[in-house]
Amino acid sequence: MIELLISAIIGAIISWVIAVLIHPLSKHLETTSRRLYRLKPISVHVERDPSLAWSGFPNWIPSFVYFPALPQSPPPEHPHDWYRWAVEHGGVDAWRTVLKVTITSRESVSVVVEPPKLRPLETRVRNLESGIIAVSPVGGAAVSPRRIEINLEVPCAQWVDVDSEPIEPLSLLLGPGETEQFHIFVEAQSGRHEWRLEIPVLVDGKRMTVPVRDTKQLDFVTCGPEGLEEYWWTDDGWIRNSSFGNTA
Repeated sequence: MIELLISAIIGAIISWVIAVLIHPLSKHLETTSRRLYRLKPISVHVERDPSLAWSGFPNWIPSFVYFPALPQSPPPEHPHDWYRWAVEHGGVDAWRTVLKVTITSRESVSVVVEPPKLRPLETRVRNLESGIIAVSPVGGAAVSPRRIEINLEVPCAQWVDVDSEPIEPLSLLLGPGETEQFHIFVEAQSGRHEWRLEIPVLVDGKRMTVPVRDTKQLDFVTCGPEGLEEYWWTDDGWIRNSSFGNTA
């Protein structure tokens, strides 16, 4: 019995010593391999397509699209599918562009996601003298995920909670293979805005900047709907609903 106890103690000590010696070595090898292969401790994916950005959410989230003129072809039945149809017919986002960000960790790290940078030189604005706003009217409770809100007209960016109240930047502790998701709402009330983003991230205290571009590495475009005629898609086709924000 005593021999078994002594063997168990010796085995535990050896295991502890090996763990103390091996863990720093494995950490060093992991860091070295990342440097050799230029792998970052986290990967960041930004989803542009609303049909994927709103995946898992209810289908009563409306879609707002700017067109130079009212499109002749009918839109898709589901509002989340309007984006691809709009692009094919010369349309761009109106009022709000929504992005979904997924962070995936390759190792155990602490991550702080700060509000994005919207540089003045990367923001081009011009007035809209014509065009229309196409709307997919839907019914249901407002959908308000945790997110970063960006006002293109100020411009400013801040983290907000589900009640739209300002909160501190997102701070995470992620293990290998773990993920975290959040949304970015980019809004404009008037004019045509071309923009791109950089998301500043701190990974274990080290700065990392994630550039965010539209498909094909182009700038995003968001048009403010203020003063433009609004058309709703219904079972009877397009119905004019006065100017945006004015239902009188």
